[in-house]
Amino acid sequence: MRISKILLAAVGSLGMWSLGLQATYAQDRVLLQFPVNKKTAFFEHYFMRNSPLVEEIPRFADAFVRLVNQEFFKADYDYPIKVMVLEDHAKFQDFLRRHFGVENPPNFGIFFGELKCFVTHESAGLGTFAHEILHPLVERNLPLHPVWATEGIPSFFEKFYGYWEGDKLVAQFGYQNPWRIQAIGADLMTLDLGQILAYKDTQGRFRESEQRMVSMFMWKHGKFKKMLQQIQTGVPIEGYQTWFEAAMEMKLQELEPLWRAYLKEVAASHHLFALPPSTILADEPSYRLFAARHNLLNRIE
Repeated sequence: MRISKILLAAVGSLGMWSLGLQATYAQDRVLLQFPVNKKTAFFEHYFMRNSPLVEEIPRFADAFVRLVNQEFFKADYDYPIKVMVLEDHAKFQDFLRRHFGVENPPNFGIFFGELKCFVTHESAGLGTFAHEILHPLVERNLPLHPVWATEGIPSFFEKFYGYWEGDKLVAQFGYQNPWRIQAIGADLMTLDLGQILAYKDTQGRFRESEQRMVSMFMWKHGKFKKMLQQIQTGVPIEGYQTWFEAAMEMKLQELEPLWRAYLKEVAASHHLFALPPSTILADEPSYRLFAARHNLLNRIE
């Protein structure tokens, strides 16, 4: 979840400039509450306590940025990004209310663009870190992205499985996220592709989950990376009204039957989506055992 300047101004009931100063001061002050910290090439991580995550998360985060840069799109940013990690969900939400004035905190993580930081908690999982990392990378490197992709792209990256090759991260994407399918619920079969593509804001009932379905649909058809690269290069989408149509090389009306068939397929296989959290294993043999145990190869889009 990303907090924009406009939303921050609304939350604080102040002008953006003065709120920015206030928020910066608040960030500097609250960082003193985090006794454990670790700096890496791309991040400054702040933890409330010592745990295995103090080593695990920084290693993953740096490797994940490199993976995005190598396999998906150029991941430039004015690093480092600050990461504040609370102990649990309740303390995370209380922290956001007290220090940043977020009246309705999310469950997993939140990114503050003005502060170049995101806040999360230990039980949020690697998928949350991946999702939140993508927000600044998308805003900086894909500035022409459509509104639906503001959450549609980061949410795609939240579900993955992989392993380490030294300090290199090898990851497989293209898995449905069970709780998002559950959140959409009975509305799944009636999702309107044209409506999602035409979103003017990213907030609203189930919208992140709906937007993720569009990215998953593109991944299934082998066009997700193509769209990212087209947006980054800014190549004119001649003959098409949206980046989505340009990457798919079809007009919306031609894509509607494919979209309906996809939704039907997802709905029919919903009972198979009992997937474990996003996980990175120590090595390839461990990953293969894990993948076999959870039948992952048959569940990828």
